[in-house]
Parts: sequence; C-alpha cells; structure tokens
Amino acid sequence: MRTDNGPRRGAAGRPAGPQPAKRQAILEAAVAVFLREGYTRAGVDVIADRARVSKQTVYNHFGDKERLFLAAVDGERERVAAGFAPESPHTPSAEDDGRDVRAALTAFGHRVLDVLLDERASALRRLVIAEVARHPALRPACAEGEPRQLVKYLAEMLGRRTDRGELDVPDPASAAQQFVALIVQQGLHQSMYGTRPIAAVDATAICEKAADLIVRAYRT
Repeated sequence: MRTDNGPRRGAAGRPAGPQPAKRQAILEAAVAVFLREGYTRAGVDVIADRARVSKQTVYNHFGDKERLFLAAVDGERERVAAGFAPESPHTPSAEDDGRDVRAALTAFGHRVLDVLLDERASALRRLVIAEVARHPALRPACAEGEPRQLVKYLAEMLGRRTDRGELDVPDPASAAQQFVALIVQQGLHQSMYGTRPIAAVDATAICEKAADLIVRAYRT
C-alpha cells in the first residue's frame, strides 16, 4: 500500500513506475529555490512544496540536498547546451553552412556567448562560486570549465574543415576547447559573470579575435 511518504520502491532501490516528469519538476523547483534562497538557506521541504511532491520523494530521487544541487547544476548545463544540438547528426550546423572558416568560427563564438550569458545559468554559476568555499563538497559543480557539448560540436566542425583542406587541425577536440575557453574567459570578464549585458560590438570583437587566433594557428 502506498503512503504519502513517497513512491513505492523497486528492487533496485529506485522509485517504481515512470518518474522522469517528477524528477524534472524537482530539478526545476530546486533551481528556483536555490537561486532565491542560496544553497545554505534552501530547504528540501520548500523545494518539495514547489515541485508538488513529498519531501521523501525528493530524497528518493536525489539522496540529499548536496546531490540535488549538483544535479540541478548539471541540468542547467544540459538545458543551455541543448540549443546547440544539430537537428540531425548528419546535418551540418548553422556555423558550417558554406561560409569561410573565420565567419563560421565567429558565428559559433556568438552562440557560445548566448549560452554563457543565459540569465538563469549565469545566476547559478555565481551561486556555485559563492558557496563552494563554505561547502567543499560542491566542488564537482565547478569541475566543467567549458561546456562539453559546445566543445564536441565545434570539434566536429573543425574536423570537417580539416577533411576539406581548409584547416590543418591535428587534434580538433583540443583546438575546440581552446577556442571555447577564449570565448568563455572574455565573456565572463566583460559581462562581470553575467551581471551585465555585453554590447554587440564588444561581443563581435571577442568572437572575431578568438576566430582569428584559431585560423592563424591551424591554417593550411
């Protein structure tokens, strides 16, 4: 018989029955409450109320507040990176539609800035930085320097450009990481970690300079 303390448990110790929607509701509520209250003051009971689930259900899915916070950070990274996903793995991205290498890299850089300066993701990034000194267990939330999906998509584009003889990039993954790191570092600096917008002319300058560095380094 099911009680109000949470869902039935399966043989593997996980909630029985379909749970993805409930898990997503908890993550959405967690982001909102963590951003409003901070990590220390945020209560699991408040998150549960906002998600319209029991407190025990939150624990069943995530174990404790620390793991819930880390899952919320990962979820935000996946959300903003999803905008980069190509419509099909066989369809070139918008940055690889026939324009020259510098223009393609510049366009990609603008998309990186769009992801970087997403309002909610920026606020959560600042929260991680503020809390990690007091809560060292949150360090995994700082582990990702550059968004993995963005690096992956750019590496694929650089590989295609190398195959066509436009560039000579022996290690596309490393080159992609270098490019994205340049954009991220400058974007965080000029936006003061997402607390103010970057003027269009400054955003273009960031992207063009990073693109020029990559082209100069890997030109054929």
